[in-house]
Amino acid sequence: MKKLLLTVAALVAAVALYAGDYLTNTNQSIRFLRNPSRTGAIGIDGVYYNPAGAVFLSDGWHFQFNWQSPHQKRNVYSNYGPLYGANYLNPAIAEADGSFSRKFTGKVDVLIQPSLFAVYNRGDWSFQFGFGILGGGGECKFSHGIGSFEALVGQTGMREFAEKGIPFGGYSLNQHVEGKSFYYGITMAAGRQIGDKLSVSLGLRGIIASNHFKGGVEDITFRTAAGDIIKSDNTYVLDCKQSGFGFSPIIGVDFRPNECVNLALRYEFRTRLQVESKANNNAAFNALAAGNATFSKYLDKAKHRADMPSMLAFGAEISPVSALRIDAGYNHYFDLDTKQWNKELLKDTDELTFGVEYDVTKMVEISAGIQYTFYKQKEENYSDMNFNLNCTSVGMGVGVKVSDHVTVNASYFHSFYKDHTKPQTVGFSTYSRTNSVFGLGVDFTF
Repeated sequence: MKKLLLTVAALVAAVALYAGDYLTNTNQSIRFLRNPSRTGAIGIDGVYYNPAGAVFLSDGWHFQFNWQSPHQKRNVYSNYGPLYGANYLNPAIAEADGSFSRKFTGKVDVLIQPSLFAVYNRGDWSFQFGFGILGGGGECKFSHGIGSFEALVGQTGMREFAEKGIPFGGYSLNQHVEGKSFYYGITMAAGRQIGDKLSVSLGLRGIIASNHFKGGVEDITFRTAAGDIIKSDNTYVLDCKQSGFGFSPIIGVDFRPNECVNLALRYEFRTRLQVESKANNNAAFNALAAGNATFSKYLDKAKHRADMPSMLAFGAEISPVSALRIDAGYNHYFDLDTKQWNKELLKDTDELTFGVEYDVTKMVEISAGIQYTFYKQKEENYSDMNFNLNCTSVGMGVGVKVSDHVTVNASYFHSFYKDHTKPQTVGFSTYSRTNSVFGLGVDFTF
């Protein structure tokens, strides 16, 4: 049963990898959801996207409040030949070739994900503050666990029955995992205008990590061909909270060669983040995790690295007429510089963004944009415990200026992921994902 025990811990690791992902959350404002190409734009949310550009806002106070509601699903359509058909309490989907498949889903539904930006400009100087959830952002529930664990339970039972010469009649189990992960980011920055065309900024961001993982594997039984039930004594309970703190400098440059063109650059240094666990697991899980470098991070007082990668962002905005703004951007994430990943299985990540904003009237502006995300990973990096898919995201929305000082923003953002099918020794696994975000925000300027 040793492999079975290790896979219990792998099931736990699935949630940890999902919750952190290896990309920073860039959906920090409703204006981003309206148009994800914000690096070259000048606005209040420039505190995150273009801090040097925020220096060019008018003198005075500028505030932005954002409320987002993201909804995600991570699906694995899993097939291990005829194996799933032996689960006598949870029938699987019968395929035409005689095999059986099952769909496993992890869900995230967040009612409100807030962010706040504030800018105070006076003369050539700008002082900025930002708050947002830069990683994680919700609770993911795998109500029925993952396929690789169920497959191993069934395979273990079949092998042990065969070794004892007992005809195998089936298996059953209950498994569930829930993971909450929040990486809160607090940013403070200062910028200065140098002449009429150039501005620079320097900021510092603190990251507060707060994770909570709960799960259990229980009620494992095997059935003989004669119908006799053999109950396993193995029960594992996980209850682990993790917390940590890290910080990183941020530098920005914005250049406006003329009234029609704006160019910007932002570099975020790597956030060196170490988290510590406070666990209330059962003895069986602790015995399982002890001595294992990968899974011991869930033991009480264990420490491990959970760095957020450095990133380099370029952006440009062109305004051929006063009512029209056209944006383009490029983001590069230095994932290989972080300490928690297997460097043999992935490379750095790239994003391309394009967008447009148009003033329909003096009171109403509409915008839309697109973002392409490219992961570079080997086939071995795909598993139901952790997978990331290339995607195309589109956003659209409207801004309504209700007064000289107040603008209301509303948006919708949706990601289209490219499914990936990985052949296995027996059967296959198809990975898919869905993501949609609704947003509402308010800008105040005075």
